[in-house]
Amino acid sequence: MIELSASILSADLLNLEREINTSLKAGIDWLHLDVMDGHFVPNLTFGIPIGLSIRKRFNIPVESHLMVENPDKYLDRYSSFSRIITIHYEAPVQISRVLSNIEGFGSLPGLSIRPATPLYVLEKFLPDIKYILVMTVEPGFSGQKMIYEAVDRITVLRDYREKEGLDFKIGVDGGINRENISRIASLRPDIIVSASAIFSGNIEENINFLKSAMKVVTDGQ
Repeated sequence: MIELSASILSADLLNLEREINTSLKAGIDWLHLDVMDGHFVPNLTFGIPIGLSIRKRFNIPVESHLMVENPDKYLDRYSSFSRIITIHYEAPVQISRVLSNIEGFGSLPGLSIRPATPLYVLEKFLPDIKYILVMTVEPGFSGQKMIYEAVDRITVLRDYREKEGLDFKIGVDGGINRENISRIASLRPDIIVSASAIFSGNIEENINFLKSAMKVVTDGQ
């Protein structure tokens, strides 16, 4: 079963508790925190205080997507509220060490790459990680149009996982909306992340539409 993750990047932060509650009632499976530092990507968002508040008030798995230059700096605190901590291959750090540290703090280590980064760079990490996040937009901003050339990576990773007998999960994030949700679901990722398609307009109706479209596709396979 494909799970739907709500990225709060597009939520109304002044009414975040209400919007998360609405998402939970509509059946959302995950919350996705896009953490940006203004250096690795040209934007600033939220970090540890928001994550800790979510953990205090809600019982739902959280993925912290660290689009930052120093992802290892606060891993102990991110792990206190994150089921998955995802870092970027392009971050200027020793990737293997940071992934190991994430696991050491008790979270599942995840790795993501920009659409322009070749997929083969991930191969040496795949036996040791639990999650790959396929970016289908450039990280840094919500509401971008999907880069469809990056979508095929889901199939490549799924086939590689089966061939090698690995157990990492595959997520996809970026530009996912009502028009393309069926196409993305047909590729059978494990987690689909959406931001503006959930939080723009009626949250409950948006989630119901996305999950229904996902179910129709997967039930037919």
